[in-house]
Amino acid sequence: MVKLPKEMQNKAKSKPKRPQPVKMREGQQFGSRQMRRRMSQQGIDMEQIDATRVIIEGSDKTLLIEQPEVILMKQAGQEIYQVVGQAEEVSPDIVSKESDEMIEKLVPIEESEVKPTITENDIMLVASQANVDIKEAESVLKECNGDIAKAILLLKNRT
Repeated sequence: MVKLPKEMQNKAKSKPKRPQPVKMREGQQFGSRQMRRRMSQQGIDMEQIDATRVIIEGSDKTLLIEQPEVILMKQAGQEIYQVVGQAEEVSPDIVSKESDEMIEKLVPIEESEVKPTITENDIMLVASQANVDIKEAESVLKECNGDIAKAILLLKNRT
């Protein structure tokens, strides 16, 4: 077997490879890495929004999209919303009734005052750090709404 001269050997090895076509996966999510890189180079920020329903109201018809894929794109101070999903045409009365019912469900919810739970360990910690008895530590903790650091400082400053 005959060896090729070095110049020809290098040419055979440095033969350029043809670029392989990129296969797109079926059902690909929220853009490919390459697309996101190009968009970030152009100053476009993309963010996926979890939405359960999108309603588009027009003067003559209303479109309702259930379980849409919504993407927010920000570029040069503008916001662009991209909505992907199957749209249904519905009457405007149905959408307004549903939205009124949803608002009524949300209104009765009242904010209740959250009371912190004071554990034995919290009381023991405050008592040992401030060099006071357990009953005094417990009363000061209740005064401070369970704030351990505040209770310790208050007790240390008293003595």
